[in-house]
Amino acid sequence: MPSIIFGLIAISLGLWGLSVWWWSVVELLRGLTPLFLIGLGFVALGAGVTRLRAHEAAPESMDADIGLREDASSKAGDVE
Repeated sequence: MPSIIFGLIAISLGLWGLSVWWWSVVELLRGLTPLFLIGLGFVALGAGVTRLRAHEAAPESMDADIGLREDASSKAGDVE
């Protein structure tokens, strides 16, 4: 129950603060937006590079797996 009361008080004070200092909030958002976009760009770039590296390494490991499977199947065929 105390956490509900605290939450309601915090929400009401936050809404009051937004209404009183609206232009300060807008200035903060205008300043943080480019920084957020730069950070998001770095994350997307890192994800793309990681995926590209994984894609380049994957065919080699898949060829090795296929080769192992073919060797195992040929050995199994020799036993029969």
